[in-house]
Parts: sequence; C-alpha cells; structure tokens
Amino acid sequence: MSIRRPIVLGIVRSYKVAALAPFVMSLRRSGYTGDIGFFVDDLPPETLEFFYEQGVTMQPLPPRYFIQSRRHLIRAVAQLAPAQFRHRAQLDLARYYLHLIDARWPCYYEFLQRTRGLYSHIMFSDIKDVVFQRNPFDFEWRAPICSFLTPPGITIGNEEKTFGWITTGFGVNAARQMQDKRTIGCGVTFAEFDAALEYVRLMCENFVRINARGLVDQGVHNYLLYNDLKKSSYVYEYDETPVLHLGLMPKDKLRVNDEGLVLNGSGVVVNVVHQYARHCAAMQRSLEITTRQ
Repeated sequence: MSIRRPIVLGIVRSYKVAALAPFVMSLRRSGYTGDIGFFVDDLPPETLEFFYEQGVTMQPLPPRYFIQSRRHLIRAVAQLAPAQFRHRAQLDLARYYLHLIDARWPCYYEFLQRTRGLYSHIMFSDIKDVVFQRNPFDFEWRAPICSFLTPPGITIGNEEKTFGWITTGFGVNAARQMQDKRTIGCGVTFAEFDAALEYVRLMCENFVRINARGLVDQGVHNYLLYNDLKKSSYVYEYDETPVLHLGLMPKDKLRVNDEGLVLNGSGVVVNVVHQYARHCAAMQRSLEITTRQ
C-alpha cells in the first residue's frame, strides 16, 4: 500500500520541552519524514522554539471561553443557525465546551476537511506518553482504520473507566452487551484519509449527542469500532500489534529484547509504545536509543 503523504496529529497544552522531546525526537529518529501537526495552547517560548526547530506545524487550539457547565448555552446557540448549517455549527462549536481531550476531535475534523487531498494517511496520537521505536506507518495495514487492543485479559467489563464511558454515551445496556469484548486503546489510531474523516465525524457527532460533562472519547472509540465502523476497521491483537498500550500491562509481562526495545507477543519490536511512563525502568534503554541525537 502506498503511503503518499502521512501526518501525525495531536494536541499539546502547557507542556515543557522535557515532556515532549521523547515523542518528537524518537519520531524523527525512526525514519519518519512526513508531517507533524499539533494543535497547541499555552506553551512556553522554549517549547515553541523546539517545535520550530523540529519542523512541527502548529495551529492554535480554540480559546477555552466556555467551561463545560456553560455547554447548554453554546448548544442552544448552534440551534439558532439555519437548518442547512446547523449540523456543521454543532460540530464547530463543540470545540469550545468539550473536555479538552474530547475537544481535539472537532479540531481534527475541521483540519481534515480543510486539507482534503493533501494527506493520504493519518496517525491520531496522544503526545506526552508516546515513544517511537520504528517508523510508525511502516506496518501491515489490514483495513482503512487500524486500532490496537490493550494487553491480553483486559475487557471492557473489567476496565472500569471504559465501561463507565460507554455507559455515559450509550447506556448501561450497551455497556453490558460489550463487557466481554477486549478494550481498544484510543491513544493511538491510524487511518487512511477518507476513513479518518468518517471516523472523526462520527466521534464528533457522538460527543455532541452525548453532551457529557467529562471526557468520553475512549468509550465512543470502542463503541464505534465494535459497531458502526466494524467493517472498515481492523483491531490488532497482542501477538501481531505494531502498537503497545502499556497502561494496564503487568510489569512482569512486558517483553524487551537485548537492546532494551519493547516487543509484542510474537517477539517483534513494536513501532509505537503508548503509556511508557507506567514502565519507566523497563523503558529506560529504549528511550535512550530512540531519542539519541
């Protein structure tokens, strides 16, 4: 499959260089030569300079004028738009009242619409706790949307937060119907452009419908990939995954090779490690290798 022009998208708010260097330096060292696009807010001058030196494209996050308790007012304003523009107004205004983690998705949606035809493949990523061991796009794509399971044995039913987010968004019956399914991590997702646009649109529409006071993105992510987007997505198992979510990985189950690089269940070096801070000691050598200038 031809990856003509990829981009890595994320949001960054109030972080110093030390917190962001592992992501950016390891990504550049991995051999990735595509674009990096961050929505940013409240960054110190040294962070802005670091991004500029590393070729990171920056766009401002929408001003946080409205706290979530005012979300009903903003939703009412969207209803005043003419019928043919109301749907777009609802999605656009959602950026101003959603929880910051959820608000990234309307930002992505507007960006993808504006850059249609420019990019072929997208990586949606958390930033602070992600490190790259290989080029993130250099793996076997098996569907237009590629997502990755959390460690073996973790189901929605025994992962309290995800179960709660699905309950908030879709009701307790939907959560119970999904409780035996494996939890799909939301911190790293890949998609071909058209599939990315559809995925993000559905994420945003559900945020507007749910009208939650707190974040719910992983709940919506899991619901969509097990339902609406099931046919257009592939979820990678532990033995084949190029991306490892380590947040719930037991320390004695984390596998590394002689160089200190993290492996999947089949002993293959993974491209991306998410939530590495949960395993600082085991990740030390990997971080030294992947961020070395």
